[in-house]
Amino acid sequence: MNRRNLIKSIFASGLALPLLGASNAFNAPSIKAITPNALRLKLGNLELFVFSDGSNVLKEPFPLIAPQQTETEFNQARKETFLDQQPIAFSLNLLLIKKGHQYILFDTGNGLGKSENIGRLIEQMQASNIEPHRVTDIILTHAHGDHINGILLPDGSFAFKNAKYYVSKKEFDFWMNSDHASTKTILNKIQTHLTFLKQGDVLFENIKVIETPGHTPGHLAFEITQSDKTLTHIADLVHSPILVRYPEYGIKYDHDFDLAVKTRLTVLEEAYQQRQLLFAMHLPWPGLGYIDKNNHRYQWVPLTIPSNLAQIEL
Repeated sequence: MNRRNLIKSIFASGLALPLLGASNAFNAPSIKAITPNALRLKLGNLELFVFSDGSNVLKEPFPLIAPQQTETEFNQARKETFLDQQPIAFSLNLLLIKKGHQYILFDTGNGLGKSENIGRLIEQMQASNIEPHRVTDIILTHAHGDHINGILLPDGSFAFKNAKYYVSKKEFDFWMNSDHASTKTILNKIQTHLTFLKQGDVLFENIKVIETPGHTPGHLAFEITQSDKTLTHIADLVHSPILVRYPEYGIKYDHDFDLAVKTRLTVLEEAYQQRQLLFAMHLPWPGLGYIDKNNHRYQWVPLTIPSNLAQIEL
């Protein structure tokens, strides 16, 4: 069933859940985001897919970004990163690894039914001949709504019926002791299929867990290594090229603002020193690139992606 028919049948049944994690900070009515096609990659003998769950266009990027700065400082940073002549949007890039019979998905996006600009993951997967029931494992970088709402369909059933789940124990405990009812509902539903993660754990021989707290208490990054090649998934450490250039500006959604800044600076410096290839959920599609420095400021250097290749070797 395609996305349009699925949404139609679920909402016609009257079983739709409330919109989980929707925010009026996103999706200015006059702007419609364009969902790009999926990207196929090779990392050694691992097959990777980058899917787009859509894009959240920011109605008022300030003070969502740089909440402790002045609007003048924000506008200058926006100009320096060439974002002053266009709307600012947070991409929703999602990574899937195919390893033999395993389909390992990082996060699940916003889920169906939130808005016309988001909730595109399942249709993107199906367009690449990957049905949701084939997903064996879902690794959660953290439990914000745009990362976990896609676990459930609008009728409350599982979108990925055969998946096991992985999350930081610190993250799980934090949200289960909070007053976020929608998040707790989702985490409760997956509890019997859940494995807890900590610093240094290695999943499936290829994926190393890195604790990167601040944005949330149990926020995780991951080093994906195969055949001496590494791709580092940094999840929500940076939401915009502005936060690469000015890591100290932060974002309103950082739970521990000062710790998030410290973690961001540590990860960016290491990525710069080691020339790491990074994957970031919210940086411009497809969220792949490197960290460079210019005049003592970091800058995002997107990976060059040829347009005529069916699959790209990393």
